[in-house]
Amino acid sequence: MHDKIDEQILEELRRDSRVPITDLSRKVNRSRTAVQARLSRLEQSQQILGYTIKEPSTVETGGIGAIVLISMEIRSKGEAATRQFVTMPEIASCLRVIGDHDFALLINPIEKPRLNFVLEQIYKIDGVKRTKTIMALSKEF
Repeated sequence: MHDKIDEQILEELRRDSRVPITDLSRKVNRSRTAVQARLSRLEQSQQILGYTIKEPSTVETGGIGAIVLISMEIRSKGEAATRQFVTMPEIASCLRVIGDHDFALLINPIEKPRLNFVLEQIYKIDGVKRTKTIMALSKEF
């Protein structure tokens, strides 16, 4: 669990994950050493999982380039398929869904030739019966 100071630190990092520790310590009214210790604790407790940048193409679409809906031939092959999905760095997330499809893959923004390659790799996974790809144009909210 974290306290009010940790919450302030997290809020500042949400605004700018590259804020220098000196500036961060000034904003939360704590010493540089104290803020560094808090950051280490937040990282170890997995309250902070990483630091990142926002690129224009990811901001426009909320970080999603495409959504790939997947239908499996047999549901029991889904677990093996997810083990292969997780090895593909272009896949940001894999959701098990209910309806006409079994999975929804959220694909990071990538160039079209690379997306085509990723789709070809997905088609080759044992048990994948059908896919439907939806391209993200913009993030509405």
